[in-house]
Amino acid sequence: MQTAAPPTPPETSFPRRSSGFSMLRSVGSRLFLSVVGGSLIGLLGTTYWSYRELTRQSENELLSSLQVKAESLEGSFNTVEYSTKTVADALQNLYVAGERREQVYVDLMRRSLKTSPVGTGLGFGQPPTSRLILPNRQFAYPYAVRDKSGQITSKGGETDPGDYQKRYFTEPIAAGKPVWLEPERYTETTLNPPQQLVSTAYSLPFYTDKQQLLGVLSQDLELGFLSQKLSVSAMRNAGYFVLVSAKGNLLAYPPNPQKALDLMLFPQIGNYQSLWEKIQINLTAGEKTGVLRWRDASGKSEFWAYQQIPNNNWILMAQVPESVVLGPVWRFLAAGILGAVIGASIVQGAVVFLFVRRLNQRLQPIMDECNRLAEMNAKSEELMSREDELGRLTISFYALLGQVTVNERRLRKETAKSAQALQALQQTQAQLIQTEKMSSLGQLVAGVAHEINNPINFIYGNLPHASEYAQDLMGLVKLYDAIYTNPDPAIANYQRSIDLDFLMEDLPKMLESMSIGADRIREIVLSLRNFSRLDEAEMKRVNVHEGIDSTLLILQNRLKGTAGQTAIEVVKDYGELPLVECYVGQLNQVFMNILSNAIDALEQYNQRRSREDVSANPSIITIHTEAIAKENSDFSPSSSLRSTAKSVLISVRDNGSGIPAVNQSRLFDPFFTTKPIGKGTGLGLSISYQIVVEKHRGMLKCVSEPGKGAEFRIEIPVLQENKSLEA
Repeated sequence: MQTAAPPTPPETSFPRRSSGFSMLRSVGSRLFLSVVGGSLIGLLGTTYWSYRELTRQSENELLSSLQVKAESLEGSFNTVEYSTKTVADALQNLYVAGERREQVYVDLMRRSLKTSPVGTGLGFGQPPTSRLILPNRQFAYPYAVRDKSGQITSKGGETDPGDYQKRYFTEPIAAGKPVWLEPERYTETTLNPPQQLVSTAYSLPFYTDKQQLLGVLSQDLELGFLSQKLSVSAMRNAGYFVLVSAKGNLLAYPPNPQKALDLMLFPQIGNYQSLWEKIQINLTAGEKTGVLRWRDASGKSEFWAYQQIPNNNWILMAQVPESVVLGPVWRFLAAGILGAVIGASIVQGAVVFLFVRRLNQRLQPIMDECNRLAEMNAKSEELMSREDELGRLTISFYALLGQVTVNERRLRKETAKSAQALQALQQTQAQLIQTEKMSSLGQLVAGVAHEINNPINFIYGNLPHASEYAQDLMGLVKLYDAIYTNPDPAIANYQRSIDLDFLMEDLPKMLESMSIGADRIREIVLSLRNFSRLDEAEMKRVNVHEGIDSTLLILQNRLKGTAGQTAIEVVKDYGELPLVECYVGQLNQVFMNILSNAIDALEQYNQRRSREDVSANPSIITIHTEAIAKENSDFSPSSSLRSTAKSVLISVRDNGSGIPAVNQSRLFDPFFTTKPIGKGTGLGLSISYQIVVEKHRGMLKCVSEPGKGAEFRIEIPVLQENKSLEA
């Protein structure tokens, strides 16, 4: 039953509100004023933001100029360090070869300095109390120096005993590593006539394989070279660069180069003491580069950019007047603000006026209808159900909102699937890259081994004949001396000039050394040829020990001790193993990954230990192998004969710091690594796990306790399933 609606009174019985309104009190007027005020505020904010952004860009331009110059200096310092370390390696090799002639080392200094593009002096001294290289010289200091014309002079013989108390000899020994020295003035007596020089130096101690100090090698770098490198404008043809040592000594000061040659401190110039202290505070806080504003002693505003050079912690600075940095900014902002104010005022005034007028025209019917709705409740249902433009717009909006919600959920699902596919693609791509790298390494090693093998076989085959011929010739010389006791004076003089006695004594030793070296090269070639089988795609029965030995040969350079690295001892506890059916190259790749990780772990561990601790507890990698009889042993070996072995166990254990328990469960996850950025990809152990478990049906696990090292255990079946290769 429906209730009849009350009769609607005539519209004329209700008074209508006036359609006019005050312009000043309308919403449009307030909107106009709000837009104008907001525009002014936005303009001020934009101006301030533009000022900050343009200033930041100018500072970045200054930092970029500083960085380019710092990279150039760093390249020069790297050249000095690399060439010095190369000479140190040559000295170690000569010492190991048994070379004790002083002139050989003097010639080495001269030739090495000749090839150095920036060095002005090069020499080394051995400890007077431990003379291993030149035992006949107590104060030996073979040295070479380059004068301003580029001519190189070298010398040997005894030197001033006081040289061994100077910083370039004592500081590297005390530090136990290479150091860059503070600049100093000295008289170079090697030049003729002697000259006063001001130089810094890169000094490094070098040792025997048993960490016995052989000496200290130093390469000098004149401050004039640094001043020449920095004699350019810092930014926009203005400003200058300054190079200061970690202790504040001027190394290069283009406004007055003599101050650097006088070994003046940077904080002593003008009012730069406080500026230097600010830079030191920022460096201590980890800000290796930055920009500071400063006022010099005369009150002029300056910008100072600084950057620390990692080679030696020296600070490169760039000074630019504030007018050079901010002048273009102010000119740009002044022109921009004036144009923006005029243009915005005209455009916004016209747009807002038209908008407000049109808005009032469109809102007036709605306002009138709302007024009538408030006065006539009987019309509410009719207005609510009317399908006008706003009603249809509302319906379309909610329909669109519902469709957007559905699409959003669908998009999230598709995004999740795409992310999973992308991760799988990245993992596969990285694995392909790793495999291709190992294959390329195998091809390279095979080519090198092949190229070395032919000439070394020729040398090795002719050495016995050369030794026999030398013995015959020396016998002939001895027979001649026995028969002709009074030789012709010309022959006697020639014998003395070539030191015949020493030659006859040293020649057999030299030939024997060459024979030993040739044997060593043949062993290396054999190991390289074994390792080079990385690209073999078929399973073969191989000797696992050969793959381990060839991998150790490839890593030999990282195992031996150097000036900046402690030697790592490898203990081989090999058992009697049968031939194992496997993919040779892939298994060698597993050995390479695990041994490289062990070396990385020991190197990081040694960096946190003192030299005494390293000497007391040297780094050791132990490789243990044995045959296992029981299948599915889960690394529980049992004694068995070689012929009945079902699998083999290879264990690689180091005595480093171990692996935290929180990381052990993620070791074999793709892309998981604890190494710094740029040091590891997180794919080595993941790929090793796939090779051992998936491709060889073996087992790979890690056993580690923090502080007790880590052990990786590999178990490989002797024969793969569905394979029947003959032994």
